[in-house]
Amino acid sequence: MGADGRAHSLSDYAGKLVVLEWTSPVCPFTALKYDSGAMQALQRLAARRGVSWLSIDTAAPGRPGYLTPQAARTRIAKIHAKVTAFLSDPDGAIGRSYGAKATPSFFVIDAAGRLAYQGAMTARAADGAAKGPDLVEAAIDDLQAGRPVRTPETEPYGCAVEY
Repeated sequence: MGADGRAHSLSDYAGKLVVLEWTSPVCPFTALKYDSGAMQALQRLAARRGVSWLSIDTAAPGRPGYLTPQAARTRIAKIHAKVTAFLSDPDGAIGRSYGAKATPSFFVIDAAGRLAYQGAMTARAADGAAKGPDLVEAAIDDLQAGRPVRTPETEPYGCAVEY
């Protein structure tokens, strides 16, 4: 279910690139990406390029990070997120089906509905700092250019998904 009160399915986005972003309002790694504006910049780029962006919160009611639909809408407005939809996965079924382990983490689905990239937003240097190119943007670039994604999988880092 989305914070907009509608049920969403990946089939609703058939023929489009889709970014699934596992997110948590209580994760400092996620907060860093949003507080710096990096996440919103990537979301705006995706929107300009016709990519659907689905943020997914896997926290269940009573768990840290759980957002009611109203709280999710308030958060989206407060942090200026540019998402197609904000989805709730309180039983963790969607997260488990993708193997989501950390927030933030990303899954890019190609126009044919196949998983093309999974992992982190940016690479991490040996010192643990996020450095280097945006891996999600690179996956979108590759897919929109008709190429296979050059780096189809990386290890996500951040907070554990709340199952």
